Amino acid sequence: MKKSILVMTYGSPESYDFDGICEFFTNIRRGKRPNDGEINLLLENYLKIKQSPLQEITKKEVELLREELGEEYSIYFANKFSRPFIPDVIKSMEDDGIEQCICLILEPHYSFYSIMGYERFIKSKKIKFNIIKSWYEEEELINYWVDEIKNILDNNIQNNNYQVIFSAHSVPKIAFKFNDPYVEQVYNMTDMIANKLDLHPDNYVNTWQSESDIGMPWIKPDVLEYLRAQEEHPENYIFVPLSFISEHVEVLFDNDVECKELCEELNVNYHRPPMPNYDPRLIKALVSTVRKHENDKYSFHNPEKSTFNEFEKDGLKMPDFVKEMLAKRNANKNSLNQGNNLEMPEHVKAMLGLNKNN
Repeated sequence: MKKSILVMTYGSPESYDFDGICEFFTNIRRGKRPNDGEINLLLENYLKIKQSPLQEITKKEVELLREELGEEYSIYFANKFSRPFIPDVIKSMEDDGIEQCICLILEPHYSFYSIMGYERFIKSKKIKFNIIKSWYEEEELINYWVDEIKNILDNNIQNNNYQVIFSAHSVPKIAFKFNDPYVEQVYNMTDMIANKLDLHPDNYVNTWQSESDIGMPWIKPDVLEYLRAQEEHPENYIFVPLSFISEHVEVLFDNDVECKELCEELNVNYHRPPMPNYDPRLIKALVSTVRKHENDKYSFHNPEKSTFNEFEKDGLKMPDFVKEMLAKRNANKNSLNQGNNLEMPEHVKAMLGLNKNN
């Protein structure tokens, strides 16, 4: 049995010029080309950070995984929106005679707007797949953020006059129509980190970032909107973009440029812990994730039956696989005597500006 691990990440522009940005964001928008003004603005943002290091970081992560697991698995790497594309790499795996594949996506939380977007490209008549849905609870990953935040608190902040701003990539509000678990997972991860640090509730908050203009409303509060809305500010803000693991444009620009510039405007000190990148603690978390799931079921994957177009705005109906998933979650909650209602938590309703009649 020839076994493999397919490591996947989002992708990056293949050239930092007008054409490279145009191609990349046209891929992201499922073939819909941004207008020239959008392309030029995006290019300007990338040039401010001197290009994205995501591909180089990811390749290093893959090499370190190969050192740990290469004797048992063939390790492959693919991007969702740039070369090497997922379908092309799967074709290479077929040519290599691979029969089973663990799919390890370098995004810790599951959402229809993240992980499912990868699943749409996973298809083969020759390879059975085991797709890992989330791994945000990995102890080494949690401890990484705890250690790095504590380092800032111990070495850069001399008093209690600070707030930790946990941020995650926003998703469209419509995700909640399908009980998308993403927000719950982000809050769970935040609580795990905050509890280990013994943070007072006044010293941390959850916000969202990096929304894009796709004609759909996104969950709030946006991190920049949150900062502008505060009547008083602490002396220090610590920004923790915990839905990401690597430095790329949504950290280096959205946080290190936009958030930092706003902090300077507000006369507040800006802090951000380094991203995990290829830190040994992250590699341990990834290896642990593989070990926990390597004996899970492998099956031929049919994206037509297990995914849907998450950017469809009109006439979007709940797919059968989502109904089945919710039914299983209901059954699990019943067995734990936690009730059988998957009602959206009140704190999420408040965040979305929903009332009980929505």
